[in-house]
Amino acid sequence: MKKIALLFLIPFLVSCGQQNKTSIEGNIQNDNFGVFLGANSSSLSKIVQYKNVIIDIDEFSENDISYLRDNGCKIYSYLSIGSLEKYRSYYETYKDLTFMDYDNWPDERWIDVSSNVWQNHLVDEANRFKNLKSDGIFMDNFDVYHIVKEEYECSEIFIEDIFNGCINILDRLDETGLDLIINSGTDFLERLNVENNGELDKIDVYAQECIFSSIADYQKDIFGKQDEETSSYYKSIISFMKSHSEILLIEYTKDDSLLSEVENYCKTNNCYYYVSASVNLI
Repeated sequence: MKKIALLFLIPFLVSCGQQNKTSIEGNIQNDNFGVFLGANSSSLSKIVQYKNVIIDIDEFSENDISYLRDNGCKIYSYLSIGSLEKYRSYYETYKDLTFMDYDNWPDERWIDVSSNVWQNHLVDEANRFKNLKSDGIFMDNFDVYHIVKEEYECSEIFIEDIFNGCINILDRLDETGLDLIINSGTDFLERLNVENNGELDKIDVYAQECIFSSIADYQKDIFGKQDEETSSYYKSIISFMKSHSEILLIEYTKDDSLLSEVENYCKTNNCYYYVSASVNLI
């Protein structure tokens, strides 16, 4: 997931800050999440409508954050766990820890999460967010474990180092007292579920993109329907994660019938959802 600009949403999704309802009465959508990665102060009038907002906190002033909190918004700040973005002020400091380009996002590289230096940086960032009055963290790119396991040519030792690094990061971020949303990271979660599922209780919300939708063209915002195998796989992750955390679906579609599928699934499974008409969440 990336941070580019202001988010468009499907117009009949819930506005949580004002407690508007969808066509589905009485379900969990009354407390919807707004995903505003890349938005800034000019978007406050949209953001403030939501009860739980996911933002890049560096794009907002202290007054902006105070305004959102005063209006009942719970703030989750974006933090990339397993990758390093080239536009971040600290890129030059940590670029030597990166090991592979990130498909579809040329301004980003996967990073060695076993590095104590990187782990310390993430904790410092989390504490900085806390000082800025963030309530939680939106932790992205735990998929780094999948990357080294399935796509990057490396030793088994390195794979284990990455897995253990992910655990250390989860533990240390949990110690900050901030609420934690994990975005995807399915291979990591599956292994935790088998080997140490108590770790999963540290996650407050499990977010997953594209359970029902798929992205056919990242540049042109062309979407499709997710294939059955992948959709079933993501649902299998939800089946055990819902015993440990809340569930948030993030979908990309302009198709009303697909949106209805998302709504019905979330009603049945007591999930939150957010639907965007742009892959860049603009």
